[in-house]
Amino acid sequence: MKGVVWALMSVLLVSVAQLLLRSAMQVLPPVAPSWSFISAVLQPQKGTFMLLLGLLGYVASMGCWFFALHRLPLSKAYALLSLSYILVWAAAIWLPGWHEPFSWRGALGVLVIVAGVLVIFLPGASRADQPKA
Repeated sequence: MKGVVWALMSVLLVSVAQLLLRSAMQVLPPVAPSWSFISAVLQPQKGTFMLLLGLLGYVASMGCWFFALHRLPLSKAYALLSLSYILVWAAAIWLPGWHEPFSWRGALGVLVIVAGVLVIFLPGASRADQPKA
């Protein structure tokens, strides 16, 4: 159970980090001319703070992921990581200022992810319970 908690904390942190990094990239100059981006990052401003928080979120998420992998099989832990797609998708639609469009195709994709996680995590019949051929 502790492994699931660590994995879910990792999912939450990486989802928030994604949203922070997206917000930072909307404020900071494009990365392509690297000197303008580097000088913008080195000067304290709104986008710089969001960028640093997003990167710290990734680091914290990796720490939680480390503890999750010590307590869960990789197949189960990785299935939980897919929940991040759902959180970021929903936040991009519902958070004010993001204006991401809702699509039924995206909603269907979310349902498929949820179904996949449930299939992996729901208890199945043990080998002892299965009929012998």
